[in-house]
Amino acid sequence: MLAIDYISRTVEKLVRKYQTRDPYELCDALDVRIRFKDLGFCMAYYFTQSRVSSIILNYRVAEHIRRILIAHELGHDRLHHKIATKGFYETTLFDMVLPTEYEANIFASDLLIEDGELLELLNEENKSFYDVACSLDVPAAFLDFKLRVFKHKGYSVEPLYIANGDFLKGGIDGCFVEEHY
Repeated sequence: MLAIDYISRTVEKLVRKYQTRDPYELCDALDVRIRFKDLGFCMAYYFTQSRVSSIILNYRVAEHIRRILIAHELGHDRLHHKIATKGFYETTLFDMVLPTEYEANIFASDLLIEDGELLELLNEENKSFYDVACSLDVPAAFLDFKLRVFKHKGYSVEPLYIANGDFLKGGIDGCFVEEHY
């Protein structure tokens, strides 16, 4: 399994080189194709074929989740490119069991959540864990990955209180756009 320090350095190099944290812009700069298809309950997948890297997104995935999925799949491109001919399929968000999925989640969270912005939010009084996630427009489980990165970077973070409620829990509920017939 790749170390969080290595993953974070990989993110820092990308951001510094391309001057952006936007996963769409990074894919464009790195010549990673993004395509949309109806994938049923699969949210996205990444693969390489004939030296062409591609991210396929389910067009039914909600817009606020697309950025996270693209950043996650870009993590596979940067971290797991050599084994990507088999492809990486995302049917659940925020898998912590498979090492490659955990690593791609760490990559995505470090890419999309800038350290300074998170520090500002964490220093605001009376912010719950879910308040911070809401302010960042990310699911709470995704914020948890970034807090793991913070710990490895040496930040000392006061424990956030957990408010009651189901706001932005990490499952696939709320990830797909409702279809109206």
